[in-house]
Amino acid sequence: MKFEVKSAAKELLFGAGYYHRRLKGDKFESPVVLCYHSLRSTGRASNDVCFRGLHVAVQDFESHCRLLRDTCHPINLDQWKASLNGGQPLPARPILVTFDDGYRTFLTLAQPILQEYGIPAVLFVCSEPVEKQELLWYDAAARSFGEAKVESLADLPYSEWHETCTKLPKSIANYDPHAPLTVQEIKALAAMPGIEIGGHTVSHARLAKASRNEQFQEVLRNKRSLEEWIGRKVRSFAYPNGLPGKDYNSDSVSVVKEAGYELAFTTAQGYANAEQQLEIPRFVMLAGLSRAELGHRLAHSWPRHSIIAT
Repeated sequence: MKFEVKSAAKELLFGAGYYHRRLKGDKFESPVVLCYHSLRSTGRASNDVCFRGLHVAVQDFESHCRLLRDTCHPINLDQWKASLNGGQPLPARPILVTFDDGYRTFLTLAQPILQEYGIPAVLFVCSEPVEKQELLWYDAAARSFGEAKVESLADLPYSEWHETCTKLPKSIANYDPHAPLTVQEIKALAAMPGIEIGGHTVSHARLAKASRNEQFQEVLRNKRSLEEWIGRKVRSFAYPNGLPGKDYNSDSVSVVKEAGYELAFTTAQGYANAEQQLEIPRFVMLAGLSRAELGHRLAHSWPRHSIIAT
């Protein structure tokens, strides 16, 4: 009941324009990076997704984009890099939108909305599911064993995890909501204005459970595949799962740097800063997050910003 009352109050504030006015008077001290995974449409297929919290309803995503366009300043990596190198300063409320994993719903559902609202995005892609046109391992494991089993599998030593994953049934039916992009679709996305392709390992491994050499192979092979597909340098990376210590470690950071990445993103919550270029925090966006709740978090719950004097 308490949660429902708070949610209703935020909706009233949103409807009254409070969050719009508040945000337009704010200045973020550093960029806000949002981390999405996949979108889902209405219909029977969308009810069958594993890890439903990672699949944001398309109507909610559209309302997020409208709020971001109207109150903040969506940026791309070129703008960010230029500001880091002493070029044009970032606008007052910089927002970077990212998507992890490489689901086809990025092309079919997210990209048209991003284009409509003029919002750039970075898409971090696991290459093996794309190459083999098969499920990501954790979706396959959830279908075989249930979602509760996935965490224990992810925590296995890399070689044992990899062997287990090779035995999972990963075939994809037509219109599967978990389908990955194809190589041709990634090429097409890379050619679209505002879309940048980034790395996310070969197979979405928990890097912290792997040796340094195993990590290097996951990171470098992924980067080389993506660069071959899109015909240009891939400069940004997202650590799978993304929590420091648990999902990646100091070896991971050094491997990412050695592979030639300029920026790398985590899922540790926080605003970015210039000293974290290989461990940039992000805010994970989950299903059920309303436009009012996003407005509240930007204005109040994510507090590392200051008010512009007016």
